[in-house]
Amino acid sequence: MNFKQTTLAAAVAATLAMGISGQANAFVYAGSGLSVDQLRIAITGTGVTTAVNRFDFNLTNTATLNGASAIQTATCGGTIGSNTCSAGTPTLDALPANAPGSTVNRVNNQTTGGEFTFIGVANGFTGNFANSDSVINTAELVQLGQPTSTHNIAEALLNSAVNAQSSSQIQSITGLTFTFTIGGGPATLDLSFLADPDVESFASGETGTFSAQANLNASFTLAQTSGGAGFINWAPRGTVANDCVAAGGLVCTETADTQPLNVNTGVTTNTFDRVSWDPNALNETAFGIHITGLTAGTYTLTLNEVKSTSLARAPLPEPGTLALMGIGIMGLFASIRRKKLI
Repeated sequence: MNFKQTTLAAAVAATLAMGISGQANAFVYAGSGLSVDQLRIAITGTGVTTAVNRFDFNLTNTATLNGASAIQTATCGGTIGSNTCSAGTPTLDALPANAPGSTVNRVNNQTTGGEFTFIGVANGFTGNFANSDSVINTAELVQLGQPTSTHNIAEALLNSAVNAQSSSQIQSITGLTFTFTIGGGPATLDLSFLADPDVESFASGETGTFSAQANLNASFTLAQTSGGAGFINWAPRGTVANDCVAAGGLVCTETADTQPLNVNTGVTTNTFDRVSWDPNALNETAFGIHITGLTAGTYTLTLNEVKSTSLARAPLPEPGTLALMGIGIMGLFASIRRKKLI
C-alpha cells in the first residue's frame, strides 16, 4: 500500500472516530426511588387481642451494565423479642449493587437531605453506570413504638457506550410480612405512613434508536389465612378514587392517597425536559387506609416495593459524519483504482 492509500485509510479511521466521539454528549437515563417514613399499624376493637407470630424482612439490590451484573441481598426475621434483625439503626441494610464497568459507584446509603441521592443528576451525566440500594432504617416490629422507615433507589445511565444495554432493579419486602391473631371483634386496622416517590426517564442528543424506562410499584396486601376469606389489596395511585380493593367481608377505605406510588415513565425520543414524577423534590406526603370487618383468625400483611430502570441505546453517526465517511471511502477506492491503472 502506498503512502496515499495509508493516508486515506487513516482519514477514514479518523472520520469513524469522529462519529463515535460525536456521541459523547448523548445519553439516556432513568432513575426511581421511594422514601417511606412514620409507617404505623394500629389494630383496635372491643375484646380484641393481637400477637405477631413471625415477621421477615428481605432486601435485594441488582444492577446490570452491558451484560455484567452485581447483586446484594440482606434478610432478617423472627418473632418480637427473638429475631435476627438489628435493634439499632439501621434495622436491616443491603449493600449497594454497582454493575461491573460502571464509571461511578454508589456508596452505601448515600443521601441528600435525608433521602437517597440520584447520582446521575449529581455527576453531570458522564460515563455509564447502573446501581441500586436499599435500607430499613427502623422497623416497628423490631423496636416497639418505633415507626418503620425505609429508603430504596435504582438508576442507570448510558452516555458513551455504543450498542449497550443496562438495567437496575431493586426489590424490597420490608418487614411487614407477619401474622396476627384476633380473638373477639370485629376489629379495625389502620395503616398510615409518609412517602416521597421520585421517578424519571429521559434522553438527550441521541441519533440512533434508544429507550429509557423507570418504574415504581408499591402495594400492601392483607390476606386472612384462617377463620375466613378476607382480603384487601392497596396500590396507591394518588387519585380521588378508592384504590384499596376489598373482598371476603372486609371493607377498606383510603384515608390519604396524595401521590402515585405506582407509576411508570419511558421515552424513545430526545426530551431533556424529562418524563418524570416529582424528581428530587423532598416532599413527603401522607398515605393511609382504614380496614373494618376483621373477624377472629389469622392474617398476613405484606408490603412489596419494586424500583427498576431499563435502558438501551444503539446510536448512529451524525449526518455530517456520514458524509465525511462517504468522501473518505470514495477517495480510498479512487486511489486503489489509480494504482491498478499505473
